[in-house]
Amino acid sequence: MKKYSLLYEASSIYDYLIWEPTGRLQYIADELDKFSSDSSKLYRGMSEAEYNILNTTGKVTSRGTGNTRNIIGSYLSSDFKLAARFALVNFRNKNNGIIVTVDKSKLPDLKSVDPGNYVTTYIPKEAVTQVLNLKTL
Repeated sequence: MKKYSLLYEASSIYDYLIWEPTGRLQYIADELDKFSSDSSKLYRGMSEAEYNILNTTGKVTSRGTGNTRNIIGSYLSSDFKLAARFALVNFRNKNNGIIVTVDKSKLPDLKSVDPGNYVTTYIPKEAVTQVLNLKTL
């Protein structure tokens, strides 16, 4: 069993999970734990469908499913592991999950909604600097 820490001391994807991954999901979680955050970047976990919209239209906006606030826009995190958690849950539920790394200086109307969490009207394709498809892990 993995050791969990308090959320404000999060250093592992396991700190954000309320379920214990097993098998392939545990392998992916362990691989994601090897990545670290870069303070000049933001991260978003998304589905393949959302990523395909980004590639097709040049931008993507969250439809709001799962948002905890009444905010229109796409959520991003300064914590890679938090974004990875969303991608891993999507992988568990739908067998796909992607994490995009985003240059925050290229996002329109970026707003901090609480420490480490941001919202923007949309994520433009040109702001994405790296893509990690969980199927490749």
